[in-house]
Amino acid sequence: MAEPSAIDSSRDLRTRPRLWRLPLVAFVVFGLAFLQQLDRLVVREYRTEAVTQAVQTDALLESFFRQRIATLHSLAALVGSAPSRREAGERFRLLTREIAASSPDVLWLYLLDGTGVVRDVYPQAGDAPLIASSDHLRSTEQSRSLERAAASRRTSTTGTLRYASGGSGILAYEPIVRADTLAGYVGAAFVYRTLFNNALAGQLQGQFAYRILDEAGRVIALSPNFPSRASQTVVRDVRLTADRRWTLELAIPRFQPLIPRLVMWAVGVLLLLLVIFLVLREQARAERFALHSYNLEILSRDLLDANVRLEERAQQVAEANRAKSRFLANVSHELRTPLNAIVGYNALALDGIYGALTPPLRAAHERIKAAGAHLLGLVDDVLDLSKIEVGRMEVSPEPVDVSAVLESVATVIQPIAAAKDVTVRVGSASDVPQMHTDPRHLRQILLNLASNAIKFTERGSVSITARPDRARPATHVQIAVQDTGIGIAQPDLSRIFDEFEQVRPGGRGDSLERGTGLGLTISRKLARLLGGDVRAESRLGSGSRFTVTLPLEAPGGTSPHATPAFVPAFRDADVEQPLSRGRDVIEREVEREVEREVEREVEREGEHSVERDARTDRAAEARSGTSPQ
Repeated sequence: MAEPSAIDSSRDLRTRPRLWRLPLVAFVVFGLAFLQQLDRLVVREYRTEAVTQAVQTDALLESFFRQRIATLHSLAALVGSAPSRREAGERFRLLTREIAASSPDVLWLYLLDGTGVVRDVYPQAGDAPLIASSDHLRSTEQSRSLERAAASRRTSTTGTLRYASGGSGILAYEPIVRADTLAGYVGAAFVYRTLFNNALAGQLQGQFAYRILDEAGRVIALSPNFPSRASQTVVRDVRLTADRRWTLELAIPRFQPLIPRLVMWAVGVLLLLLVIFLVLREQARAERFALHSYNLEILSRDLLDANVRLEERAQQVAEANRAKSRFLANVSHELRTPLNAIVGYNALALDGIYGALTPPLRAAHERIKAAGAHLLGLVDDVLDLSKIEVGRMEVSPEPVDVSAVLESVATVIQPIAAAKDVTVRVGSASDVPQMHTDPRHLRQILLNLASNAIKFTERGSVSITARPDRARPATHVQIAVQDTGIGIAQPDLSRIFDEFEQVRPGGRGDSLERGTGLGLTISRKLARLLGGDVRAESRLGSGSRFTVTLPLEAPGGTSPHATPAFVPAFRDADVEQPLSRGRDVIEREVEREVEREVEREVEREGEHSVERDARTDRAAEARSGTSPQ
């Protein structure tokens, strides 16, 4: 049933790209039209901005020149109100200094009588006068301007003049009227270059090219970038006085604004090309998907079958792992009975029930006592690990005072630490709340970590501190066990929590000190059973720090069954073997390993006992003065 559907879907997907071409073409045409419309909007906005700039520049020029005319009018009024000619001259000279200092575009100021003859001029020294003749009536342009000022009693300006010192500009005359009688004129010579530089400073900002024409059509101001041919010109009339006007022209070059339009077209075309590329790539991907869909359906069916087989094998492996744990628990339980008998009879012998013991014999019994206690501890570790793995370790939460638990742990380890001259410090933050967890498991975790810290600390201190978790202060607590011991190398930090792993830089050491390598494993498993975890930080030679993070509310019940972290690949012959045969193989391997370990322990204990007995005999003979027979 799957093959025809896959083939039909493949055919449909092959014909679909042909139908996609028409929408793609329509999208490209629409995109180009949209870019054209945007381009028109940009050009229109640019032209609107040019018109706005022309209006503002026109207003600025008129305002600037009116300000100069107002200054000239004030000068004429003050001079005209003087009671005498001498007073008028002094006022003229005083005010012209101020005007020349504040208005650099006003280069020369004149005081003329009613006939147009210059009576005073400022400045009087320096360059040659701008006007060669001292009689302004001799010049036609100046004479006409004086006549208009006399007739209208208002400011009058000349046309464009070429000054004797170079440059061009205009002259403005303001009549001096005293008691309705024309008493003279006040004149000011303006230079175009300075005038326009001051008036248009920063207005156009170099964005638009401009030029200014006088009434005769002569160019009196021109920007350097004014084009010879422009696509459009914005024209404004600049009204200086009632009898004088200029023309302001702002040029809009062709293809302007060039950079925004280029950027817009480049981005738009790139986006269109990107869309075309994505559509074509999607077409190619759809074709490849159609070609491979049939093979994928077959592979998915095979993968489903393989997944079923893998699940069956995973269950077999999990069951074998639980059988191994149950076997270890049973073996450890059986070892406790003879060990308890050995420890009990040895304690009776040490108490003198069977008679007094000689010093060498008492030393041997003390060694037996230590070895028995050590073996019982190892068996307990194996039992705890087995309970956790098979899911029999129970969690009984109850209210727990963290400070009290820390003090009880310190009380237990204090004698061990004092024997090694190691200081034990315990501290708990004041804001550590009461926990609801299993106190027995919490105490076992801290005892394992603290015992390890003392074991590998030759001198210094071991500290046990509790505080709220920084990341989750309202729900979790951190308990840190830190020492100043030998530390752990960085490559070994990743395996110290593995079962039966022992990391010690100084060799294997004594078996009583070495342990089984289960303390840290059990501590981490118990912490996870309580809903937390244990992490380690260390540097070789600088000590170690083990941090236990636990929730304030521990989960109840029992530990979940342990499952393997990976599913091994079995051969078909292995899968067909019965599960009981796998258990038998595991049990035999564990039995052989236990027997070999017991033999090694007995051999080492025997060697130590023989050496101690020989040393004791030699010491006794030396004290008695007898020689060995």
